[in-house]
Amino acid sequence: MNYMKRFAISMTGLAAITLFSACGSTTSKETTTTYIPAPPAQVIVQAPADPPPAPPTTTTSTSSDRHSESTTSDPNTGTNESTSSHHSESTTVTPSN
Repeated sequence: MNYMKRFAISMTGLAAITLFSACGSTTSKETTTTYIPAPPAQVIVQAPADPPPAPPTTTTSTSSDRHSESTTSDPNTGTNESTSSHHSESTTVTPSN
């Protein structure tokens, strides 16, 4: 019986050591965080704007035309005198840009 007592005490001690060592141990839980980077920003390239159209070119023309005729008759001398003149002017103005 002495042997049985010893055996029982040993088993009880072994169970107590196992229980205490299990209760005294700590377990750690690992947490892993995964970083997913954001996609790169989209770059939108626009063609340069078309230049505005050139203003219309305005040309101003002025012309003057004069014509005169005169005839003089002298019945005493029997002569006829005729005078004719013609005068023309033209001006063109084109604005500079």
